[in-house]
Amino acid sequence: MLLVSCVKDKSIAVTQIEGFPPDIIGCSCYYAVDEAHFQKQQFIYIDSYETTPAYISINDSLIAVDPKNEQKSEYTLDVEIEEEIQLDQERYHREGTLKITDKNGAVYSTSIYGECGC
Repeated sequence: MLLVSCVKDKSIAVTQIEGFPPDIIGCSCYYAVDEAHFQKQQFIYIDSYETTPAYISINDSLIAVDPKNEQKSEYTLDVEIEEEIQLDQERYHREGTLKITDKNGAVYSTSIYGECGC
């Protein structure tokens, strides 16, 4: 399949979220690109346990997104979990892939390393 676009720059400048946004309270999922970034709390995606509020960072600006893509947004998300390990009663380690697509068709895709828990 060949995709053609009139948009010159088709990249998404995904940046890291340092720590947790103030409205992420209680149960949440948080992902980094790898274990080293995860340990430093340098995340690329955070949500309220697969619901809103959810966030990505584009050009160092925190962007609210809908993890279920039910609300019209500039960005759509696809989180594919390939491995899940239960760490304790309320916490799971997850690894997989995050794909972010903007309204112009630009795509950012990366492996993710993170946790979900309460």
